[in-house]
Amino acid sequence: MVFDELFLDREERDRINIYSTLWEAPGHRLDIAATAITRGESYRQLRRRMEKIAADLVTMQPDAAPLLRRGDGNMIAPPSISLDRYRIFLYRRSLPGQLLIQTLKRPQLTLQMLLDETGFSRAAFFRRISALRLYLRKAGVTISLNPLALMGPEARVRQVYRQLLWQFVDFAHPLFSEILPQSRQLMRELDKAGLIQSDFSRAQLLFAANVHLHRLLANHSIVGTLDFDELAPRPTLTAALPSAFDNLPRKAAEDETWHLFLTQWRVPRFHSEQQFDAATLVGYHAARNTPAWQLVEKIRNEFSRTVVGIAPTVTTDLALAGNLLKILISERIFPGGAYIDLTRTASPMRAFYPRLEAALEAFFAREAPLENASKEIIDGFYQLLWPFMTDSAIADKLKVALDPLMPQPLYETVRLNLTQPAYIRLVTTEQQPDLVISAQNLAPGEEPIVPDTPVFYLASDRFESWSQLYQELFARSRKLIAH
Repeated sequence: MVFDELFLDREERDRINIYSTLWEAPGHRLDIAATAITRGESYRQLRRRMEKIAADLVTMQPDAAPLLRRGDGNMIAPPSISLDRYRIFLYRRSLPGQLLIQTLKRPQLTLQMLLDETGFSRAAFFRRISALRLYLRKAGVTISLNPLALMGPEARVRQVYRQLLWQFVDFAHPLFSEILPQSRQLMRELDKAGLIQSDFSRAQLLFAANVHLHRLLANHSIVGTLDFDELAPRPTLTAALPSAFDNLPRKAAEDETWHLFLTQWRVPRFHSEQQFDAATLVGYHAARNTPAWQLVEKIRNEFSRTVVGIAPTVTTDLALAGNLLKILISERIFPGGAYIDLTRTASPMRAFYPRLEAALEAFFAREAPLENASKEIIDGFYQLLWPFMTDSAIADKLKVALDPLMPQPLYETVRLNLTQPAYIRLVTTEQQPDLVISAQNLAPGEEPIVPDTPVFYLASDRFESWSQLYQELFARSRKLIAH
């Protein structure tokens, strides 16, 4: 996992691997001796590692039952501490993690102050943040040492904070509790003004608002750094802008407002039920024959004729057209500025349809050679066009069932989306499915949904989760063909 490499040292990454094995074991119980043999190390070595993990878990949950007992050859994971929660704990405690948290919340922080508080030496500091510095450098951001701060274009600095610190979010232990009242007021005012997208995660937007407000408190404004003129059609701003921006000039307050709007607007969707919402965006650009629309129309028509295995509906699906437009427009305003890393979410999918990626690269090299951040655009287009690829035989269809306990709107959303891929067949839970899809907020119960059948828990408001779902479906369908 790329974030493990950024935040954790080798020993901490090994703890994650051990805890992953422990968490996935029956009853969250692991036989230390058997696991030591599998890992190729001694019982004593592994037990020492597990003692450190147990100490971490006690720090996280002091009232937890003993996880390692003297004379007992097993370790037990507390049900309330998932692998994700343990990973977040290690991220927050790490030196790179503390660097990000403290530089955002404390503008006057110096390197010596951080070293004194964390107990690291100067040499250890530079060694531990080397991967983070490389990541930041690729984003055009550097680390200033006195005061300790991230430096670079303000939009890019905020994006780095949002992308990286979002990995630290544990809603039971918020990072920014002291500023939540102000950001919650900002959310209410954005909502009242019609500036919150109905299908965007409010938790993510609240998090972005926290980051932006911290930067404003440190006198870092977005004003004049991005051109929002291409963000069209868009709502009309009222005379009264959010009160959080009262101390800013009108232009700066407008740019801050549009930046929060762009943060949510730019995220593409897979949702087929977006046809109605997409019609407004597509209609606006088609009526004006904007350059972005010309490019989208050309790629849809060309690919329907030249890309082997693509569904003919690629030329008529409004949600697809709207999302392709979103990627083009938002990348022109702020290249590579998405809340999510489209390259990272696309990476596991590349091997599935190399002809689609090759066609996209050839198209943009020919039609838009100067397009900003064309890599991000290609990665976004690849993921949105990928479900329209249809090359599996009917006999090989993967049988997929939806959890009947999912909320009805989500159930219908998933059902609509899964009518597109040709390599799956929707069945009921009584028809021996190969995979069950459930909602992430439905905690796994004592009884399985379908005995001996894997479950994919979908976070429906996250593009990354939809992308992972399609990857899971495709990979499982390939296994059926192989066998």
